[in-house]
Amino acid sequence: MMNIKTLAMMAAMVLAPMAQGQQKLPAAGDENHAAVTETAEERDLRMGWWRQAKFGMFIHYGLYSGLAGEFQGKPGGSEWIQTNLGLDTDTYAAEALPLFKPKAGCTEEWADLAVKAGCRYMVLTSKHHDGFALFDTATSDYSSAKAVGRDLVKEFTTSARMRGLQVGLYHSVIDWHHPSYDNTICPDLCYPVNQARMLKEKGIPRNQAAYQEYLHTQVRELMSNYGTIDIMWWDYSQGAAEGERAWKAPALMNMCRELNPAVIMNNRLYSFSGFDTSRDGVQLDLRCGDYTTPEKRIPAKGYPGIDWEACMTVGDKWGYNRYDLNIKSPAMVIRQLQQCAAKGGNLLLNINPMADGTVPEYVKEVFLRVGKWMELNGEAIYGSYPIYDITLPEGWMSCMVYEDTFLFPPALVTDNDVELLIPAYEIDSVEPEVLGQPDCKVTVERIELPGKEEPRAFMKFVIPASAWKNAVEGLPVIRLLNIH
Repeated sequence: MMNIKTLAMMAAMVLAPMAQGQQKLPAAGDENHAAVTETAEERDLRMGWWRQAKFGMFIHYGLYSGLAGEFQGKPGGSEWIQTNLGLDTDTYAAEALPLFKPKAGCTEEWADLAVKAGCRYMVLTSKHHDGFALFDTATSDYSSAKAVGRDLVKEFTTSARMRGLQVGLYHSVIDWHHPSYDNTICPDLCYPVNQARMLKEKGIPRNQAAYQEYLHTQVRELMSNYGTIDIMWWDYSQGAAEGERAWKAPALMNMCRELNPAVIMNNRLYSFSGFDTSRDGVQLDLRCGDYTTPEKRIPAKGYPGIDWEACMTVGDKWGYNRYDLNIKSPAMVIRQLQQCAAKGGNLLLNINPMADGTVPEYVKEVFLRVGKWMELNGEAIYGSYPIYDITLPEGWMSCMVYEDTFLFPPALVTDNDVELLIPAYEIDSVEPEVLGQPDCKVTVERIELPGKEEPRAFMKFVIPASAWKNAVEGLPVIRLLNIH
């Protein structure tokens, strides 16, 4: 039943959504996992802001941004172009470095766009798989600080914090540039063919221990030199290339927690594919991370009992690609936000700045139009959690925020009022309204309809067609205000 619930219960559910399915804490470590020393209550407090936020901005920016999807006239993808075309790092960098020209104030523009879109946090690629760092590191000259005299992580963290946004860093544990990185731990792990050939011809041996030291040193710099880091978004592990063996993950995670005790980390230090639907419904081991990350998809039923975040693109690519023109409509993105709210997850939506850091206009337009919808309807997204005992027609979704129920109807083109029936035992004593449309009056009455054995009681809602016609992007939100 979703009738009367106390505010205390609601607050607890916001802090710990579906926590009944989660593993018991504290959890002992082993040779492949760091122990989780906090209690479930302590974890809920640490995760609280993230669970409330619901909507974040992902930013894929790096050397690949200047290539814009092709190398010397040959198409090859975006952030994966080096390995897609098999390029050794010298050949790749010679072409890409001269094109990488971040303009002054680009991180300010990103943060302004995030605020206008209604995002509550931002996650920037501090280093992608090509190994080029967007921060000032003592470990390497392969960085924005050395290449163009810009510590973009510093600029980014400052821009985000000035606007009240939580700060996250994506960091690749894969590295196609560092000569010691040993991709052979997992033969299926993608690696540039000509980089492997170059290292072999030069007689440069792989030394994963040396690479692990490099990785840990860079992460220590990120954790120490840029203030509080709220999120570490690791990417990625596969097969045997995971955990202790590949990254010394237990020590890496412990270091992050020591330097930033409230940091939230995803689960990609351990073998995981965001595309693998066979993992849906599998419990998250909290020793691997705080949340799981389905990629470019929203799981059919969410992940009841665990925290999750769907990472999505506006087009098809993560990094900038001039040929990436299959752009999602604002309405499609809003429906994804609604799905995440209805299923208990977050949405991390990507921008892909060009070589100078400018966000493509068509991407910016989507974010701005989503932001207009959020201005009126954000209260149905922030702090939401799923309802599992409400029966709705196909295409309708719902969530709760404290004591109120929010309904997300599908887009409709109609001149007629729309009737909605919800079994009366699932809901009662509510006062319906359309968010942002005070003159749009939704009526509700209790009715009985014939059943197999006896009449069944329903709450009948009649929603004016104007709710859709006057809604931002044609997607109204109906609040059922609990009047008990």
